[in-house]
Amino acid sequence: MKRALFLIIGLLVLPSFARTDDFTLSGYTEVGKRSTAEDYEEEDTDDDYTYRNYHLKFGQEISDRLSYDISSFIYDKDYKSKDSLDNISRLFKTNWSYYIRKLSEESLKLDFKLKYKEKRYDNTPRSEYDQIRVAPSLTFSRFLRDPAVAGKKKDLYTVDLTVGFDNYDYLEAGEKDQLKIFGKIGADGYFLEKKLMLTSSYKIEQQEQKKVDRKKTKHEVMGGFDYVFELPMVYKITTRAGWGERDTKEEEERDEDYDYEYWRYYTKTEHSINPRLKTNLKYQYFKKDYVTADLDHRGFYIQNGWDYEVLNDEKQRIWFDFDIEHKDVDYTQKSGNDYQKETLKIKASYKRKKNWEVSAALEGNSYDFSLPSGIPQNAGNDSSNDKKRYYAKLSGEKLFLDGDLVLSLDLKYRYTDYEQKDDTEQEAVRAAFKYEF
Repeated sequence: MKRALFLIIGLLVLPSFARTDDFTLSGYTEVGKRSTAEDYEEEDTDDDYTYRNYHLKFGQEISDRLSYDISSFIYDKDYKSKDSLDNISRLFKTNWSYYIRKLSEESLKLDFKLKYKEKRYDNTPRSEYDQIRVAPSLTFSRFLRDPAVAGKKKDLYTVDLTVGFDNYDYLEAGEKDQLKIFGKIGADGYFLEKKLMLTSSYKIEQQEQKKVDRKKTKHEVMGGFDYVFELPMVYKITTRAGWGERDTKEEEERDEDYDYEYWRYYTKTEHSINPRLKTNLKYQYFKKDYVTADLDHRGFYIQNGWDYEVLNDEKQRIWFDFDIEHKDVDYTQKSGNDYQKETLKIKASYKRKKNWEVSAALEGNSYDFSLPSGIPQNAGNDSSNDKKRYYAKLSGEKLFLDGDLVLSLDLKYRYTDYEQKDDTEQEAVRAAFKYEF
């Protein structure tokens, strides 16, 4: 409590020694109920839990070359039917950025990221660990002055290099301690007067489990391009393809530790029908092969989104978003968990510029787990898992102190209508702020 008091006093005193807008303080609090089906792709592991999340971040732009931020997070989860997964995670992060070289034609930036995490379980002490992650990186960018706009620069290419380590120290003696040493290189290049952008990256990670003298090397490769057309009905196309090996421990929401190999490909086109109406089409293919779990699966989804701007003048803006999606997932080892999902979303937003903003969103999902014809019902799950899931969300944002202080509130509601089980309701609330001083 004393430390928190000193921090608050310090944040109130610091502005008197700095220029206006040098500091940013932000944070949020969110409490509610969710399920693991909302956190990652395996909807068949639909485990409900109550959560409490807290976040506080403080940042400063010391000069045009040097900036930093410090943040803390607390994630507290209480599972409804899996007491072994009840846990609390506490995280501390700091990011520092310094331009070693900053000229009109090029720049060289050094970033340093540090993360400390401790994870504690209520009923599974053997899974508790402390994590330290250090990741310095260098980014070189080459620019070209835009003659059409004074002071504006165009990117020509960017190359970034990251090296670091991830150390997991388990509290209970055993064979689970891990040290990961990794390196990553990425590059973006712009061609044809910035109409074409090529991107690629490669990551290698050497994993060592100390207590069993076991080593494992993981790789990740990604490539793709963006192309801006000059056609009346096609504005932009984006394509990405990737393959790699990962550990679910790297995913913040996942509370189970699995190694897997993945493939991913997607392409997205953006279309401008007229100045007020825009649409996009996206197709994505995905595949995961787990080393020890029986969740191997593959599938695809097709998505179509529409944005319509009703009004946009000096004082206010009104717009609508509309999305439809079809998703199809097949499980290799658990065919009864195959499903098809249909999604419909609609959102209406109103913004009073430099004052406040509100939005209301509705979403409906239909899950079909029925087995294909010809497969006996005892081969796995059947339509007893079918369900319809509905979401409603109300959001509001208000500006104070000439926009230096922003307060926001989100109210979330979820209703699940099961075909052969009891229906469920879940609510959540999130309050956030951002203060520049």
